[in-house]
Amino acid sequence: MRCRERGMALVTVLFLLALLLVLALMLSEKVIRATRGVALAGARDQALQAAGAGIEWARHRLAATYPASSGWANYLAGAPVGERYPDTPAFSTVVGGVAVDIYLRDNPDGDADPRRDNDLKLLVLARARPANGPDVLVESLCGFDAGTPTGYRQGGSDAWRSGQAPVDGLAEPWSAPVTTFHLRE
Repeated sequence: MRCRERGMALVTVLFLLALLLVLALMLSEKVIRATRGVALAGARDQALQAAGAGIEWARHRLAATYPASSGWANYLAGAPVGERYPDTPAFSTVVGGVAVDIYLRDNPDGDADPRRDNDLKLLVLARARPANGPDVLVESLCGFDAGTPTGYRQGGSDAWRSGQAPVDGLAEPWSAPVTTFHLRE
């Protein structure tokens, strides 16, 4: 009978060890998944910041190259008909180690010609491509003001935001308030 009790104790101990091993594997899998999730969220946030910085970089570059690009005709030459962006980017840059492609198209300004801008407003799409994680797209309507001597004008109701209006809910990009930048001679 003594031998039988020893065998039962051994089976019980092996069962408990197997149960602890399964629990340890489940816990390590959860930790690995959480670590991957945090890394992907960090990459997504970095890509979002890089796309926003790419938009700002493109705004300054567009303002500086307006006369040299024949009123952006050089950038809009390959624009497809309709409300689509071209297949090839107008600019490419790297922001914080993240590759950012900048695509341009004319806003719906009534002239029905996507290759010609007539109101100093362009839709700018930044596509950030992080090393890991999905691509991030940010679109902005960029307006340029040829008559602002200070070089920059932003909308709002105080010195920081003169003329800027809040928008409730989702709006079409071309109907949202526009921040304008001075075109350089």
